[in-house]
Amino acid sequence: MTPQKLKHANKNNSRDGGFGSRSRLRFSLPHALKSLLWLVVLIVIACYVRDDFIRPTLGDVFVVVWLHYLLASIVNVSSKITAAAAVLIAYLIEMGQYLQINQWLNIAPSSVLHIILGATFDGMDLLAYLIGGMLCLLIDIEQS
Repeated sequence: MTPQKLKHANKNNSRDGGFGSRSRLRFSLPHALKSLLWLVVLIVIACYVRDDFIRPTLGDVFVVVWLHYLLASIVNVSSKITAAAAVLIAYLIEMGQYLQINQWLNIAPSSVLHIILGATFDGMDLLAYLIGGMLCLLIDIEQS
């Protein structure tokens, strides 16, 4: 293999967070533990906090951080990609709320899926998700 081809092959197989031909699936215990911690925070907020800011707004910020670490625990890509994917997933769920997907699919209001998908669209949630994505990047910058 020529040096130029070798350089190109190494670039394609690098761990820089791109989506090359190599599988990016792997398990990361540190990210899984962070995901578990954020899940516990979200459960505590959902079960015990009854207010107009922490549960509806800060909870939306934190759910993106949780998704980011959940994705980072199974996929070996850059923090920018997992943060963007987490925000995108949150946006898609919010769009489902706008389109009232729960009603279209006849999902029972008492079901876990209904709780996960939510029921009420709020444009401010989109801002909370974006702030959550930025928080993911800030946390990861601080830790590196």
